[in-house]
Amino acid sequence: MRVCATVRHMGHLRTSRVLSGTEGRCAGWVQSRRTASWFGLSAAGEAVQRIGSALGDHGAMSTRSLASDIRALGRRGVAAVMAAPAWLGGILTGLQGAVLSYLLVLAPTMAVVAAAPDAGATSGIDWGVPAVVAARVWLLGHGLPVEIGGATVSLIPLGLTVAFGAIIAAIARRFAARTWGSWGLAVATYATVVTLGSSLVLLPEEQDAAPLVTVAAVALAALATAIGIWRAHGVELGWLLRVPAVVRAGLRRAAAIGAVSVGAAAALQTLWAVQGRARIADAATALDLDVVGAAVLAVGETVYALTMVVWALAWLTGQGFAVGAGTAYAPDALTADVLPGLPILGALPSDAGGPWVWAPVALVAAAAAVRVALSTSPLGWRRDALADLVALATAGAMVAALMVAANGAAGPGRLAVVGPDPLPVVTAFLALTAAGLVVGTLIARAYVAVRGLLRPARAQQGDHARPSASPEVRSGAKPASASAQSTPSANASPSVREPRSGARATTSR
Repeated sequence: MRVCATVRHMGHLRTSRVLSGTEGRCAGWVQSRRTASWFGLSAAGEAVQRIGSALGDHGAMSTRSLASDIRALGRRGVAAVMAAPAWLGGILTGLQGAVLSYLLVLAPTMAVVAAAPDAGATSGIDWGVPAVVAARVWLLGHGLPVEIGGATVSLIPLGLTVAFGAIIAAIARRFAARTWGSWGLAVATYATVVTLGSSLVLLPEEQDAAPLVTVAAVALAALATAIGIWRAHGVELGWLLRVPAVVRAGLRRAAAIGAVSVGAAAALQTLWAVQGRARIADAATALDLDVVGAAVLAVGETVYALTMVVWALAWLTGQGFAVGAGTAYAPDALTADVLPGLPILGALPSDAGGPWVWAPVALVAAAAAVRVALSTSPLGWRRDALADLVALATAGAMVAALMVAANGAAGPGRLAVVGPDPLPVVTAFLALTAAGLVVGTLIARAYVAVRGLLRPARAQQGDHARPSASPEVRSGAKPASASAQSTPSANASPSVREPRSGARATTSR
């Protein structure tokens, strides 16, 4: 009988010497076992064998349980996916990112339908309707205007978009490889799934907006996948040395200006929320929602919190924003009207004029502070001016993108006009930022000039404080004390020399 002996060690398969001339068959059998173990099938077979032996054999049973075997099978499956080729990791990243981002919207939608008062019998619920609604909200997170309940909604929930990006980045950190092919396949797969979803959900008259969602999906997946790969494998920034120093300085200043401006807007929005906490509580109490409805409303308002931060940034420019036709929220004027009873709208500004008129000065101060803080390596007047122009253009482009994303329709009627007007807001932001850069440049140049004037004075003070050398030292002659110390005195006591001579004598003996 021909037998192929195998030895199992640490979960791996090692082949021993073939007993007879069956090398080819045994090698094929071992290769099939290895292939099955790569897909995690061998663990399942071993688990089934253990269960069968436990049921039919009355001998000693293994102490390992079925749960541990299932966990081992899961670990083998994850290891098999991790050992997959780089191109497969990119496809898995894009596919899982699209599916999980859709499930993030589908879960609360299904919860609302299931908790409805008329949902006593689940057999009478059309679960396709909430699935379509969730798909439309999912596409809205990618910037596609959708029609929900007969009303067109184009106001993008920026919090939902950021959540989609975080999901893609987390999956890319685990599955994507550090190759351009893996990155490109992840972006292409995600964009393809989003495009197919829009073609299935959108009506024929809405198909004209399908290219918009494809572009948004490509941009979102490209950035999020790159962040995930950088978090997992690190990033090499050596290529930045090939970028001119003026451009690098301008991009650094633009990133800092954008971060500080958005941070100031977030702090201002938090202040408004604290001031309007009573209105928020009254609106939430008036809705009288159950637990599920309140949770879904809280999630829905949270995804629009970042949108309201962008509104606060528009308010800081002095141009303000609108929440409904005929309304205006600005530092110098406040024109409000009846708003929907949503608790989040209680966090809108409730005052204008007075000290609030000076609110745009905060953006000037932010730009000036950034310019002074990043002036450690001056480039010269001309190169600094070019870097400021690069920073101004880049920061303006970022703010323009934010204003376009935070502007749109939130419902029918008056709510068709919501958000800031991008053109005047961007113009005011560029003017305020330019003024801040000029002020920061003057402060930095004045600091350098003052430091240059004080440096010689400090050097002279140091020279006066340092003791002057004697003429003998300057002439090179040794002082008398030094010569006296270096030359032993003739009148020295011999008792001082005796221990040394005694030590020599002892050593010689």
